[in-house]
Amino acid sequence: MRDKIRNNQERNGSKELAIIDTGLDVIGYSPPACDSTRREFLQTLALIGGGAASTLILGSNNASAADIPPTNSSVSTPKLNIIDYSKIPQRLHKYSATNRAKKIVKASITMDTLFSGVWPSQWSSPQAPEFHDEMERCKAAGFKVLACCPSADSLDSSIKGVAQSLMFYLNKISEKPDKYKIVRTTNDIDTAIKENKLGLFFTHQGTALFAGDVDMVGLWRQLGYGYCLLAYNQRNAVGDGCFETANGGLTAYGKQLIDAYNRYGMIVDVSHTGERTSLDAIERSSKPVISSHSGALAIADYQRSLSDTVIKAIAKSGGVCSINMVGAFMDKTNPDIVTTDALFRHIDYMANLVGIDHVGFGSDFIPNVNLTASLIQTPAGAAVFPDGGYSAAMGAKGVPTPAPYQIVAALVDKMLEKGYSEQDCGKFLGGNMYRVMEEIWI
Repeated sequence: MRDKIRNNQERNGSKELAIIDTGLDVIGYSPPACDSTRREFLQTLALIGGGAASTLILGSNNASAADIPPTNSSVSTPKLNIIDYSKIPQRLHKYSATNRAKKIVKASITMDTLFSGVWPSQWSSPQAPEFHDEMERCKAAGFKVLACCPSADSLDSSIKGVAQSLMFYLNKISEKPDKYKIVRTTNDIDTAIKENKLGLFFTHQGTALFAGDVDMVGLWRQLGYGYCLLAYNQRNAVGDGCFETANGGLTAYGKQLIDAYNRYGMIVDVSHTGERTSLDAIERSSKPVISSHSGALAIADYQRSLSDTVIKAIAKSGGVCSINMVGAFMDKTNPDIVTTDALFRHIDYMANLVGIDHVGFGSDFIPNVNLTASLIQTPAGAAVFPDGGYSAAMGAKGVPTPAPYQIVAALVDKMLEKGYSEQDCGKFLGGNMYRVMEEIWI
């Protein structure tokens, strides 16, 4: 493989072309010359950070930060009054937990199926000096795997924008390669645990990154993406988001995309997706389907929550419903501090409905919430969350959401208190998602 790169470089005099050829070789197909989407994607990766792009595609764990160009920091943000929400009660709150609960978290394959660090808007700056501290806190609490979310359809979902967001994570991973491992299979997770590294994989909230080409799923999968949402609140080419009152179904393109997910080992995720589209997707998929970060509609009657019908369909597929921890989504009182009681109600309801084997943990935590909370209070935010001002009120409080490392052990204590076994807790913490990944990730 490396001889091929060297030959390509000598033949073409171009590092970028070597990366493109190598990436297509690894994925296992050669697109026709007229197919510009995949070529554009790889060219973009090469142009904004060839070193990291080649490192990821080749799967090397020996990247050096010196090999990686600095992340492009010339990113414009909306002109609005950005408020500092770093000192809200939720961020300062301390959840007490027993040593027993902490040990269970550390002994389990604990994972967060949505760590919402969209770049650059959900970090303190494009350079994100807090990144390694946040990752270390997760690892210290007992997390083995995080689903990192670099990008979303609601922000810059162009191929270049998504690639730049991914490059941010690759740059950070390459700064401390002894601390992290990109995981694409459960064998990778096992290896990360043995090497005492934090396993990271990527996700995108939406499907714009495929640019209408279902075979792009194979590229993103190879680049470390483990699942992608079908829709983000609104209607797209796949189907309806959860805020579409028409509640339309899966489109013809959506069916082809589900097939591509199954073919390339990408997990189908119906969070933020409308009920009819979700049910159609579950029916279409030959593999288990998940909801990476949603609550139960019966407990919190909000558009982002899952109906009993969807929860049952996910469970029947063999999938997992991971609960999120955004206070206003999980508790309609829009609390200043999210309680373990509020979150447990969703866990317990789903477990009683379909069994604990189909419930998981997906915090939806934002490291720096200032821009997100400020933006959601604007007309632009209302367009993404058209809920009559409810999300704006949540934003005014700083979108109270506990960090995964802040609450995970206390939540286990609550489950133990309510009669769940240590084995049940392990399933919730990550065992269930590991089972799904083992079946789908190839």
